Parts: sequence; C-alpha cells; structure tokens
Amino acid sequence: MNHKLKLITLSSLIITGCANNPISSYKDKTTSRLNTIYSGNILNAMQAESSDDVLFNMEYGTLLRVGQMYESSNIYFTKAQTSIDNWNTSWINTTPGQITTTTMAMLINDNVNDYEPKGYERTFLPTLHALNNIDLNNLDTARIEIKKMYQTEDAIQNYNQVMYAKAQEESTTYQKDNSQQALYNQIMKLYDFKDINSPQVLTLKNSYQNAFSHYLAGFIFEALNEPSLARPGYSKAGQLNPTSKLIQHSIDNLDKNIKPKKGYTDLLIVEEIGHAPVVKSNQINLTIPASQIGNSENSCPVVINIFYPSLILDKNNSNSYNFNIDANSITPDPMVDLNLMAARAIKDDIPHITSRNIAAALRNITTTQLSCAAGGSIGSLLNLASNVGGILLDQADERNWNLLPGKVNISRTTLPYGTHSVSVKINGNNYTQNIKLDKPYQVITFRIIGNQVYFNPQKSM
Repeated sequence: MNHKLKLITLSSLIITGCANNPISSYKDKTTSRLNTIYSGNILNAMQAESSDDVLFNMEYGTLLRVGQMYESSNIYFTKAQTSIDNWNTSWINTTPGQITTTTMAMLINDNVNDYEPKGYERTFLPTLHALNNIDLNNLDTARIEIKKMYQTEDAIQNYNQVMYAKAQEESTTYQKDNSQQALYNQIMKLYDFKDINSPQVLTLKNSYQNAFSHYLAGFIFEALNEPSLARPGYSKAGQLNPTSKLIQHSIDNLDKNIKPKKGYTDLLIVEEIGHAPVVKSNQINLTIPASQIGNSENSCPVVINIFYPSLILDKNNSNSYNFNIDANSITPDPMVDLNLMAARAIKDDIPHITSRNIAAALRNITTTQLSCAAGGSIGSLLNLASNVGGILLDQADERNWNLLPGKVNISRTTLPYGTHSVSVKINGNNYTQNIKLDKPYQVITFRIIGNQVYFNPQKSM
C-alpha cells in the first residue's frame, strides 16, 4: 500500500512536469525548424508566443536576429537574460556546504524540469545581445551586455567548483557501496566516450568561455577608446585560442596605440556558420542477472535502460565558403567551434549524468524485485508511470539552443570610407551586398544556414 501511494505521487509529478514542459520531441521540432530555415522561410520557422521559457526566448530571439529585427530580438533576449541573471545571483557566492542532494532531481528526467542553459549558452546570450545593440548603433548598451558575459563566467566558475565538490562526494559512495561500484564499472564499460574525449575537446579550457566573446569585448572597448579594458578581452581571447594570428595582431596594435587613419574604417567581420549540434538521447541496455541481485526465489534478472546524450553535428555547413570585399578575398580566422564546446559540456556533465543513471538503475532493480514479489502488478504500474506522456523517466535531455551558430569566424581589415561591395560564395551560390563605411570602427555580420546567407547591415561605432 505504501509503495502504491508513493507511485501515485511520483506519477502526478511527472504528469505535471510534462504539461508544463511539452518537449518530449524537441529533437524532432528542431529538425523541422531547421528544414524551414534551409528553405529560406526564416520567420516561419517559429511562432511568437508569450513565454517565460528561457530556451524558447533564446531560440526565438536568435531567429529574429537572423531576420534583422534587432529590437524585437532584444525583447526575447532580455527575457532570457533575466532568467540567467537570477541564476547568476543565486550561484555567485554559493558554497558546497549550502547544497544538499535532492532525491527527486535524481528520479525525474531533466526533460520535465525547467531548462537550464548550458555554460556556453549562458555566455553566448549576452554576446549576441551585444551584437544586436551594435547593429542598433547602441554601443553603450553593448558594453553592458559584455559586462554581463563576464559576470556570467564568474557565476559558472563558482557553480562548477561547487558541483565538482558534490560529484567528488557522490563518487565516494560508489567506492563504499559494492553494488553501486559494480553498476558504475559496468556503465563506464558500455558508454562510448570517444567523441567527448577527442583531442580537440580535451584542449578546450572549459565549456563556457570562448575566444569570440572575449575578442568582441576587446573590440568594443577599443572602439570606446578604453584600451585598459580592451586588452584583457584580447588577452583572454588569445588564451582561449592561442593559434590565432589575428588576436595577437590586435594585441600588438593596441599596445602600439595604432588607430585607423583619418578617413579609414577598422572593420570587424563576424561570420556565423551553420547551427549548433542537435542533442540525441541514446539508450544502453544493461542486464543485471538475478545472481547478482540476490538468491531468493523472488529475485528476477533486470534489464536496465541507461541514457547518455550524444551530438548530431550540422553536416550542411562547413568553412568552405569564400568571402570577398571589392573582389578581394578575405581569409577568415576560426574563433569558436560550438560543436566542440557542446561535447565538452557533456564531458563535464558526465559525473551528474552517471549519478542519475546509477540512482535510476538502483530504483529499477528495486522495482523489478517488488514486481516479482507482487506478481508483476506493481512493476507494470511503475513501468506505466515511467512513460507518462511518452517521456521515459530517465532519458537524456535533448533540449539545447540549436539556433546558435555552429562555428564563428572573424576577419578584420582596414578600408577607406565609402561604399564597398561584399560577397559570400557558398556551394555555387553567390550573395552580395553593398556596405557604407563612414566611421573609425564598424562591424558587419553574416549568417550561413544551409545554402542561405543572411547579411546584417553594418553599423558605425
């Protein structure tokens, strides 16, 4: 009777969560949305709605940005940033001792919880928000967003330290408990860590800091004639991307106080390529023989479903494009690869994912034994509850900010004032646009999605 009462409570929570978070097919929604974008129908890819969901606000804000509706985009970015600012405030001074283990967080799939943006998503939001404000010729507001990016990094750093301490604490239970240690060892043998342990992923300092955000910070402060703030931005970008000659060149010019000559523009070109990887939940079956569980007559073998996320990379875009200004080829400087950052985010989250899988495995073992003892009735009911609304209780969360660019490259050049022709050629298609340069510092951006190129008009700084 007690078991049934607990089950009803859990089922109610699952149903409530599903009603508030109808994202069981987020991967499918993403695929459909991207196909619409590939066809060139940007604004038909999503429908505007009043929502407090941080993921929707980030996605829709990005869509509006690509469509050059910067003021509308800022409305949704601001909503999302409010959620992240609240998160920053809660975590900036939190200590490990203030965090307690929550059983329900281990029992319920992340899919039915409110979406928590990944580290790189949290820092990219104020970065894109800053670019929006540059496009609106509001450099002071762009400056504010860049400072929010720095604040977010500080909060994430503290969060990671706290959660690492908790993960270390949880790992000691695996070592003390033989059954948990055995499960841990079996899971580690089954899960393929190849993609998240690639040399490119391992070279990343972390999953939340990127060279582009810091380089943009340096450029904004340089345009505002604040070299003391510009240099830390460029320097941090150089630490995150040590092979970039452009970053080092920018540092050298700043140190030498080299500025655009009268009648010339220092032009930054931001090149956003493709989209961020789609997350897929992968199921791994782990069989636990009855002999490993117990020797009673009521013991049954258990087949446990283990879920880990993997990434589906954008294969429609690459760096195989040509960018020209006045028929002169401009060589892009690779700055950020979101595919690698997403993989690093999964790698960093493995302790949490594994803890949840072990908790789910232990729960399922207990459930199966109860089912055996009760003739299967309780087990059947639990199985039904675990699939309420088509969401498996333990499956990996497939949500992420898919409309982020998969890669960001930058170029920088000095051109005389006047009208210039820019062109992007990709997969045999050529896109051109005229730009007008009339200020010492300016920015242009373009986004490649599929075979479509979307130019954002340049603004003076």
